[in-house]
Amino acid sequence: MKRIFLLSTLIISSFGMINLQTLSAAPQQNVTPEVGAKAKKIVVSINQAVSLRGDQFSKVNDVCIDYVKQVDAVTKSNPADLSVKLAALKTSRNEKIKALLAPDQLTGWASFKE
Repeated sequence: MKRIFLLSTLIISSFGMINLQTLSAAPQQNVTPEVGAKAKKIVVSINQAVSLRGDQFSKVNDVCIDYVKQVDAVTKSNPADLSVKLAALKTSRNEKIKALLAPDQLTGWASFKE
């Protein structure tokens, strides 16, 4: 039983690495290394929670890049209601990502914390 578990974990993680390599190979326009790294960190966390499939990686990555850019812009502008704006951005990002997920992935999504 232990061997089956280890084997299945190995197989699942190797598929994840293949998809992450595809994600990092995808060209992004106007993305600084800092924004790309922050977005990738979020996508990796999401992938661990829901096991992204197919083109979900690139779509979730695009959503996360937009989110990181908006967060950086809001943070740099230093508005009085920063926490409210950041919460709104996070809610918007989460709704966009949730719309990309299959019904069986929503259970894992509920466990996603960032």
